[in-house]
Amino acid sequence: MADQIVLDEIREQISTGLIQGAVVRTNLSDETIAMGVQFGNIPMSAESRFDIASTGKIFTAACAALLALEGKIDLDAPFTEYLPEHILGKKCNITLRDLGSHSSGFDNSKPYAADAPEENMQRLNLWMPVNPRRSIFCYSCGNYILLGKIIERVTGMDLDALSRKLLWEPLNMSKTTWYAPGPGPFEVQHHSPTREPGLHNDDVCFRVNVPMGSGSAFSTAGDMFLFVNDIIERKVFPAAYYDLILKPEFFQEGKPCRTFGWDMRTDALPEGLSPRTIHHTGFTGQSVFADPETGICGVVLTSRTGNWLQAKKARSRIMELIIEASRKHP
Repeated sequence: MADQIVLDEIREQISTGLIQGAVVRTNLSDETIAMGVQFGNIPMSAESRFDIASTGKIFTAACAALLALEGKIDLDAPFTEYLPEHILGKKCNITLRDLGSHSSGFDNSKPYAADAPEENMQRLNLWMPVNPRRSIFCYSCGNYILLGKIIERVTGMDLDALSRKLLWEPLNMSKTTWYAPGPGPFEVQHHSPTREPGLHNDDVCFRVNVPMGSGSAFSTAGDMFLFVNDIIERKVFPAAYYDLILKPEFFQEGKPCRTFGWDMRTDALPEGLSPRTIHHTGFTGQSVFADPETGICGVVLTSRTGNWLQAKKARSRIMELIIEASRKHP
């Protein structure tokens, strides 16, 4: 049974309207915590499947990392070598590594927000950076749409098929998909905006209904745990893969800011995790953590109904209390 202080915290977040429910899995216990509802009166369970929003970017980065290790892409090449139709053309010095660390100079203005995949890419091909590369961190979904399009073009596979082959099947992640699964007994409803369970929350992903490198995949706490726990155990993929995604790639004010695909900023980082922790969040209410120094990893999936920043800090608080409880009752 989970420590009472953890259950009380989740219950409080539900009662205040910050979230409608949560499913939590860490490597500090074999237990999956599920509280609240996934839709209507249907309770959350270990099988509940969430639209993990931007957390899906870690799949795009992982696929790119593995393709780089196979020599199929060069992370230090200008991205226009793979997308020569982009307006920057041969003058481009922005690399795939820059896209993956959000240090490309592109902003998050979302010029691609069209109704069809072809029109999205036409708009992205005219997109210009607003800052010099490597001068500033700016989180941008467009960076990952470009990165996703590159790895799709190189492999001839869409992101769903590619992730299944490179990541999900090797890790036994059987409940994860990039395509909207549609209605089902375990699909979670999200609320920004409110759509039927099993549909993309992101407006662009909803309209185009094809996998996009910016995220909006669907997964369960169990599957996401398999993904982050592997980063701690380092058993499935080549050692260079783990080294790449754990290595600080971009620094801000002298402090690690991003790896290739992951956040390293320490704001809202749970106490008990080291500054080497890599983590990622999703707009609809998800946080995942992997700390190679302490060996702790965890997944906190919620359906957020309240303030984004408060909910992000609250998910970290859940993880923090689990760590605290594990130390009191080893």
